Amino acid sequence: MPPLPTAPAMPTVTTAPTLTAAARTLEQFVDALNARDYVAAFNLLGAQAQSVVQSSEGLRSAYLQMQQRSLSADFHARLVGGLLQTGNRATAQLVTEWRSRLLGSFTLTTTLTLVNENNGWFVDWTRDAIVPGWSNGTLVLRLDESHRGDIVASDGQLLATRRRIEVVGVQPSAITDLATEQAMLNLLSSITGLTPDAIRQRYSGAPPHWFVPIADVDSDVLDANSDALSEFPAVIVRSRWERYYPEPDLAPHVIGFVGPIPAESLSEYQARGYRGSELVGRMGLEASLEDTLAGQPGAELVLFGAGEPQVIARRAPQPARDVRITLLPKLQRQVQNLLGKRRGAVVVLRADDGAVLALASSPTFSVTQITTGVIASGALLNRATQGVYPPGSSFKMVTMAASLAEGIARADEVFFDPGFWDGFGAAFRKTCWLRGGHGRITLQNALTASCNVVFYELGRRLDRLSPEKLSEYARRFGFGQATGVGIAEAEGLVPDPQWKRQLLGEVWTGGDTVNMAIGQGFLLVTPIQVAQMTLALARGGQLIRPYLVAEPTQPRPPVTQLMLSDVTLRQIQAAMTRVTTDARYGTAAYRFANFDYCLDVVRRWVRCGQLPTAQRRAAQQLKVAGKSGTAQAGGDAKPFAWFTAYAPAEQPEIVVTVLLENIGEGSNYAAPLVRQVVEAYYGLPISPTPTDIRAND
Repeated sequence: MPPLPTAPAMPTVTTAPTLTAAARTLEQFVDALNARDYVAAFNLLGAQAQSVVQSSEGLRSAYLQMQQRSLSADFHARLVGGLLQTGNRATAQLVTEWRSRLLGSFTLTTTLTLVNENNGWFVDWTRDAIVPGWSNGTLVLRLDESHRGDIVASDGQLLATRRRIEVVGVQPSAITDLATEQAMLNLLSSITGLTPDAIRQRYSGAPPHWFVPIADVDSDVLDANSDALSEFPAVIVRSRWERYYPEPDLAPHVIGFVGPIPAESLSEYQARGYRGSELVGRMGLEASLEDTLAGQPGAELVLFGAGEPQVIARRAPQPARDVRITLLPKLQRQVQNLLGKRRGAVVVLRADDGAVLALASSPTFSVTQITTGVIASGALLNRATQGVYPPGSSFKMVTMAASLAEGIARADEVFFDPGFWDGFGAAFRKTCWLRGGHGRITLQNALTASCNVVFYELGRRLDRLSPEKLSEYARRFGFGQATGVGIAEAEGLVPDPQWKRQLLGEVWTGGDTVNMAIGQGFLLVTPIQVAQMTLALARGGQLIRPYLVAEPTQPRPPVTQLMLSDVTLRQIQAAMTRVTTDARYGTAAYRFANFDYCLDVVRRWVRCGQLPTAQRRAAQQLKVAGKSGTAQAGGDAKPFAWFTAYAPAEQPEIVVTVLLENIGEGSNYAAPLVRQVVEAYYGLPISPTPTDIRAND
């Protein structure tokens, strides 16, 4: 019996994966992108996409390339809307937010496609999922470079600007024969000063069509040789801009300079939108005003391909701004010359508003010659704002102010100075700079004479009142914090019991306050802080911030009152005036001998003897109110010499503070320099630098 025919096989019924599964695949892919898990993301790609990308590293490379092209620090993707299915394919909208350092935040909306393969949904990924059209195009970041702003002095003199540099180069492929090459080399040698062999070595081995720079050449030299150069097609002249300092030795610590971004700061600058190849301010105003002077270049991320270029993202440029500063170039040159090679600093402020008229630091440097030797010498340290020193007796105005304000002493109180002070017992004896002592002396005269014994006693009284009281007054006068002058500063140190306990693990003693009362011990200050203190006294108790930048105007903190009575201020001011005028007590009176100038009827300072007697009696005198200071430097080193002053004493116009390192007493060395700076400011004959010395403060 023939076999019965078999029934035909029934078709296998398969159920296509649902859109729910497709949505799950999409969500997993986006989550993997946001987690930067490119292995998981690659495993969700379809066969075609995997064959193109080849590996998870290839997928990662595509997103990394987008980050690099757009200078993006990060990105985040999210799905919007629902899925749209057509046969075995489905699409969804993907929005990716890119956070670019240069372009800011921008979003791109793309289409993410899924394909149904092997009974599952997979992502059919291309570069178009990052940028629409990128699969057939090229991404380019275009920058609209801005020129750095100028730094201009108060009189209009350019201190930092830009200039165009002509660069002579060679394109090797345009050299026709050896004879022509030799003639070209001879001409370039005469123009650049390089030997023909040195020039040939520069382009030897370079790609034939490259422009190979040979040397910067002055435009006048190029003009004189233009006809000869035109005979050599291989010679090409291009221009570039560079930062230019017309007077590179003038106020270098204030102006500063530009240079490459330091490697250790690269990530910080990149976070601010820099690519990393820029020249940035490295010191002085060039550094502190980087954002103002540099501006921000405009940027466009452009897709080039078929058709018109497409701008993917754009940021408008923020133009660089010029800066006008308060320095007086003529005075600055004079101050630098007067300071000379002595290690130290000079600060000159305008009493009316705290504008910095001159600021010099020595050793100094030229901003066009920053060598390893210059750096090693410490010349880049701005001693006026970054050098920290014990102030010595230049601090005694603070001690006197605290004592009078707190009612623990009177200006006319009489003390006795035998040349030493045994306030803590003979075993802890402290001496006065005047070995025989000042004898019976009032507090006001003690400031003029800089009598240590009186101020030791004031320190002990203040400590008994409160161990923190003198530190509190020091901070009122601006010590222990940056002044905000506009360039890099050290804060210095105002010690107190809490600081000593936390840093040194030791208890504050009365001896610490006594030492601080004469400006010694742990107390550290900068010359700009001492100038700010002096300015406050000159202004009748108003503490204001010194400043360097006049334009663009910047918010200035409100004036701070020292909370001292008018009587206290007048007593301190009178004592300071007698420092330079009182032959008996004034520590610097001998340095201001023959400093005899009066204001005539046309408001000029002239020798008082030139005026008629009646006019002389009524005329304003150019008196200087000041204070000397001699701060111990430790060990066998010579002391630091201080003198800080304002003039005229009756109607202050300028403040001058001088600090000289390891040289000797303040009255011997710093006071004469203050006198010379005052003379320079008023256009008076400059006194010779004295060579004699006295035992003094």
